[in-house]
Amino acid sequence: MSIQAIIMAGGAGTRLRPLTCDLPKPLAPLCGAPVMDYSLRLLQRHGIRQATATLWYRPDDIRARFGSGRHGVALSYMTETEPVGTAGSVLLAAEGASSTVLVLSGDGLTGVNLDAALAFHRARNAAATLVLRHVDIPLPYGVVVTDGTGRIQRFIEKPDWSRVVSSLVNTGVYLLEPEALALIPRDRPFDFGKELFPLMLEKGLPLYGYESDAYWCDVGGPAAFLQAQADLLAGKTGFSIEDPGIRSIACADISADSYVADSVRIGKGAVLRHACVLEDAVIGPGAHIDSAIICPRARVGRGAELHKDSVLGAGSALGDFGHLTAGASVWPGIMLPASAAVTENVRQREPVTVCQGKGQAFFPAQQAQLCGAFLQEASVRTLAVMQDGRSAAAYHTVLGALTAYGAERVWMLGRGTVGMLAHAVNALHAQGGLLCRADGFLLLDQNGLPLNSKVSARVEATALRQELPALAPGSTVLRAHASLRADYLRFLAQAFVCEKGARVSLLCKDRFLRAAAKQAFSLAGHTLAGDGIPLVLEEEHARLLLASRELTPLQQWLLYAHALQAEGLPVYDSQDWGWTGEGILPCDGSEACITQQRWRQDGLAQALILLQLFARETPEEALLSLPEAVHSALDIPCHPEEKGHVLESLLADAAPRPQGGLAAVRGNARAVIRPDPVLPLLHISAFARDTEHARELCDFYAGKVRSALHERL
Repeated sequence: MSIQAIIMAGGAGTRLRPLTCDLPKPLAPLCGAPVMDYSLRLLQRHGIRQATATLWYRPDDIRARFGSGRHGVALSYMTETEPVGTAGSVLLAAEGASSTVLVLSGDGLTGVNLDAALAFHRARNAAATLVLRHVDIPLPYGVVVTDGTGRIQRFIEKPDWSRVVSSLVNTGVYLLEPEALALIPRDRPFDFGKELFPLMLEKGLPLYGYESDAYWCDVGGPAAFLQAQADLLAGKTGFSIEDPGIRSIACADISADSYVADSVRIGKGAVLRHACVLEDAVIGPGAHIDSAIICPRARVGRGAELHKDSVLGAGSALGDFGHLTAGASVWPGIMLPASAAVTENVRQREPVTVCQGKGQAFFPAQQAQLCGAFLQEASVRTLAVMQDGRSAAAYHTVLGALTAYGAERVWMLGRGTVGMLAHAVNALHAQGGLLCRADGFLLLDQNGLPLNSKVSARVEATALRQELPALAPGSTVLRAHASLRADYLRFLAQAFVCEKGARVSLLCKDRFLRAAAKQAFSLAGHTLAGDGIPLVLEEEHARLLLASRELTPLQQWLLYAHALQAEGLPVYDSQDWGWTGEGILPCDGSEACITQQRWRQDGLAQALILLQLFARETPEEALLSLPEAVHSALDIPCHPEEKGHVLESLLADAAPRPQGGLAAVRGNARAVIRPDPVLPLLHISAFARDTEHARELCDFYAGKVRSALHERL
């Protein structure tokens, strides 16, 4: 095979810590051999006799382990003096390449048929070919959508479930031609998945995906590491095992999918299930290890328990009858006393979560981590900060953390709502906003909108891994803006002023919001009165309340859309109903659309928009003018492992939506199929002019989903 092989071996293995605290990820031991060893054996299998490894993290460790090569593959090295990205490092290693370049991951395990992939690549005259693999849960990977010939149509980089439309993922094995390498700049870091491949799509270069059914595991976190180990021991990977370790011992119970190094000492009555126990570790009598990793020289006390995906670091100790719960980690060298109970590596009960800009961090240390991750991953340096009146402690923690992590300017705005904060971000030209709430945090981008799912996922991952920016105390400029609330209310009143106002009966439980609404209504020309038009006001919603009839959420939204159209404004599907009839436009990146998205999270703005309408029409007249529209919805239980496969099966009848999920149009009816980002559900919505057609379309796609799930059994 006349190609140049490059092994990317610069990974630090942060998800595998503490196993990788003192060694690079390519050296993580799988059944007695480092992970990268299997990449060299794959090259040998396909007749490749020379390769270059790109290094960054602890490069001397890799050189010392592999020297000039192994398994008949001569190995040279290219060390990054500073990070240049995945594509940038390959460009440096492939300097002067005039033929096809093969890129492998040094921290993955795969048996892909490289000869078949190369034949596919050359038969299509591809500029680049990605080896793809169907997986059950595609969230941690880059999802790829291809056409019938294998040509790549779209990338979705590490999506949440709301954006998954396929189960095909990028395995990190690439075949590249010089024309692809020529697109990689030399003056800045450049990444394959985030930059090079999307650029090739944009330029229309032939970019293909080769679907492989060979074994593949990225050996990411502890669960994947243990699964790869079990698959090696079970003979599922296509690689032989050089060191099977201790397979059985009279005094202990060791499962067939466990690896125990020969130098390990095990006490009587110990039970090891799906475990990895490395060199010179000690397992006490009666200990129970279930799906856990015991690093070199670690000690597990008598009767201690380690549960799913827990890791005991090198040289650390868990005392007698100690307990590591699922996912808990003990860093190297830490000695825990008898009966210690460890719930996580940071000893906290709940992890940091961020979904669609909504974050949860229950402890001050976690809140600080969330701030550092927000600054780093959302590229925010100037931001506005508010609190809802019930989160003063979190508010001050956040201000301190932003200062410590080097924010350039922070506006301390005190009590407020999401609408006020969004206005502040826009008015102050801040790069982001942060609202402290009693139930968590809301993170806003430079447009005053919640972070999208992609950035939210990056912020969450960085906070969890604690890969935070260096502390920079004293560099932040803190500013207060006492008049911002008044500015916001005047801005709203001027935007929605009425010459002849409406009489409003306001129902609002929040005193702060009610006081703000009273002032804004007065400035806009409206009057609060007990016999006025009844409006229910919440921080993010306003709705009409009629005694004569109960309005559906769709009718409430159409009423709001009618109010905008009455003012001559275009109307966007800012709430992502998935229905774009009767003059409703799909969301785009225009300023008008962004403005309406801000209004849709601001209950006070929505109320003023409705009151503009009711100053000219009665609620009954407005309701009569609404278009005929019925919304029907179903939720189908769907395990996360099945979501990608099910959505992929629907691509023949429905098209991917920019907002996530799939959409299909049948005459005047429209259906939207969306995976829930958190729950094991698929949401199906149908919109039509009558109940019968809406239910019919909803049932049609529900049947397709159920059929796809049945075929997976």
